[in-house]
Amino acid sequence: MTPRRYEVVAVTGAAGFIGGHLLRHLLDLPEPPGRIVAIDLREGLRDPRVVWVPCDLTDAGAVRTVLAETVPDAIAHLAGASAGDDLEACFAVNVLACRNLLASAARMARPPRVLVVGSAAEYGITAGGEEVVDESRPLLATTPYGVTKTLQEAWALLYARRGTVPVVAVRPFNIMGPGQPASLVPAAFLRQVADVLDGKAGEIRVGNTDTRRDFIDVRDVAAAMAALLSAGEDVVGRVFNVASGAAVRIGNMLEACIGLSGRRIPVRRDPARVRAADVPMIVGDASALRAAVGWRPGIPWPESLQSMWQAMRKTP
Repeated sequence: MTPRRYEVVAVTGAAGFIGGHLLRHLLDLPEPPGRIVAIDLREGLRDPRVVWVPCDLTDAGAVRTVLAETVPDAIAHLAGASAGDDLEACFAVNVLACRNLLASAARMARPPRVLVVGSAAEYGITAGGEEVVDESRPLLATTPYGVTKTLQEAWALLYARRGTVPVVAVRPFNIMGPGQPASLVPAAFLRQVADVLDGKAGEIRVGNTDTRRDFIDVRDVAAAMAALLSAGEDVVGRVFNVASGAAVRIGNMLEACIGLSGRRIPVRRDPARVRAADVPMIVGDASALRAAVGWRPGIPWPESLQSMWQAMRKTP
């Protein structure tokens, strides 16, 4: 099946970590969209084919105006809040913003396909063994981020079930790669390693390094999202994990980060960095995504980590 080509694709949260990589992926397609509308309060990638439109997605009127003026064929909704424990703030950005976007899309003469980005945090606590989680796993989120992503996804899928907006949802697992925010592992480790090399610190401070996570490179995630945007109607109304299918112990990731420095660096456990509700292990089954669009991850985590380190050391 030949992937569909859209004339206008909108990307919310386009200046963010994932958004920037999705923009680059869309621009590099053999048949890229005729125009990309980057919706964000900030600006990022500069390209004549990308039109930056500032918009506060929690403002329903502003969202209606942007969609009426740009008329996208497809929307990748990446904007969201991921940090902190402020449930009200997470609800406003993750749930209400998505509601505004979908309500406005439903009013369009031809509602666009909307890709709604959730998270593996929706699954919450797992057994902690070698279990691999597929999309049928009950959602037991334990954090404001996970809870609000669960609500966002459930609300979005109602539009698909009612036939008003063709929604597709994804649950990416732990995303890494060049440009990852320094608040997240492994970028947080690499930042501390760089600080030691630059004489700004003498050790690395960590939280719980015994947890295990499924890491996936952001460029592979962007490819999965683009494939779902252009796939046939059979993906509409469905949820897809975006995952590698393998667990990596955080302690092993830390050791790899230190190894990139070429030095021995002391590590200290910092109680302030230990989360109260830390999921012991979570690994994703992405076989549904593979069956739907033929997607497979192509960048192993050590290669992704190396590219992160190279990008970081080039940055002042």
